[in-house]
Amino acid sequence: MPVVNSTVLLQRPEGTAMKRFLIAIACLLWQPAAALSQDIVLATDPFDEHVLDRSKVSTEIVMGVMLTGPGGDGKSPILGMELPQAWVPSGGAPTMICVRVTSKNGRYTSTNAYRIMPHAETGRRPIDFPSAALDFLEQNEAAVRITRGDCHERPAEFAPALWSAEGPGESLHVFLNAGGQRASVASDGPDGYAAQCVDETEEIGLKYSARCEFPAAKLKPGGSTTLYFTVNRNRTAEHFQIDVVTPKP
Repeated sequence: MPVVNSTVLLQRPEGTAMKRFLIAIACLLWQPAAALSQDIVLATDPFDEHVLDRSKVSTEIVMGVMLTGPGGDGKSPILGMELPQAWVPSGGAPTMICVRVTSKNGRYTSTNAYRIMPHAETGRRPIDFPSAALDFLEQNEAAVRITRGDCHERPAEFAPALWSAEGPGESLHVFLNAGGQRASVASDGPDGYAAQCVDETEEIGLKYSARCEFPAAKLKPGGSTTLYFTVNRNRTAEHFQIDVVTPKP
């Protein structure tokens, strides 16, 4: 049931400044220097994030689309993405994207707009994440989703998110708010795929309850892959789909 709580707006402590400095160094090691130009620019001012005393109910279904795990392993997360060519404008106005980070226990959320500048470099790209809640995120798993368009729109197109300085794994992880119900993922085409999602239900404060793994090798390089999901709710099958857009290798 919904829980109404006051939101704690974060103030950046001095200790977090050092953590951000260390993360910046890690980004330098993660990417060549030429790749650190301002291709992806934070458009939200101030940075929008909140820590709640207790979990808050969400109506979103897809909470994360990631090529890395959800963190919570004691290490400070480093936000990034696999930027597809289709999202890079050739000129004129920037492309707007939305980055949402939600902790598994539902206590942390951040929703921020970014601009992809014309002629931005594609592929693995770091994203500025000036969080004041790094201590919390180090100890709590979180799902990350990066979508094209306005943050207030219900998204259909996703780019793979990165939440670690380590390279992407062999699977794309899609985290679903399935309400503890059984879920499955599939793709079509000659090289189709189908699998049951892993149930990650917990008793309290859960933002996502299913983790669907899709082989990264089956994502169309430099194009869009449609993933189909089924969630069985009260003996009724709910179907929906998303498009995952990836850059060329």
